[in-house]
Amino acid sequence: MDIQINFRKIRDGEEIAVCNLVARSFNEFIAPDFPEQGVEEFFLYSNPLSLKRRLEKDYFAMVAEYDESIVGMIEIRGNNHISMLYVDKDFHHKGIASNLVKTAFEEIPGSRRDSKDITVNSSRYAVPFYESLGFIQYEDEKSVYGVIHTPMLLSGSDVIKHKK
Repeated sequence: MDIQINFRKIRDGEEIAVCNLVARSFNEFIAPDFPEQGVEEFFLYSNPLSLKRRLEKDYFAMVAEYDESIVGMIEIRGNNHISMLYVDKDFHHKGIASNLVKTAFEEIPGSRRDSKDITVNSSRYAVPFYESLGFIQYEDEKSVYGVIHTPMLLSGSDVIKHKK
């Protein structure tokens, strides 16, 4: 069965729904690898007020919507860094995350792009996903304030060409 997913920019007032999705996914797939300090630091970053403030600055976010429910989200910083990418567990392995990446970078006009390179600080859980898009690890895994991540890079704008 093929599901119909709508990809669009986040709307004002959706911050709570988006952050609830992020929290559910983070708690299940990423938090078990983090020390308590890292979990606290993550939630300081990923709460609705912080998201709203970032979107008023140099951040851009999109959602994936199914049957009027938000089932995925992506946040881009500075037009070339994926700061958050989460998909509801029930919608994993349906191409939603890769389509969020593709669609988000298509939405950013080329003249606004700071760089053709795209970066992400991936969780351990998401490293295989990013590798499937062509990202490569360019530094060893790090822990900053308990937030464990692997710096990854996609050289050029190949992500826009990536197919589902």
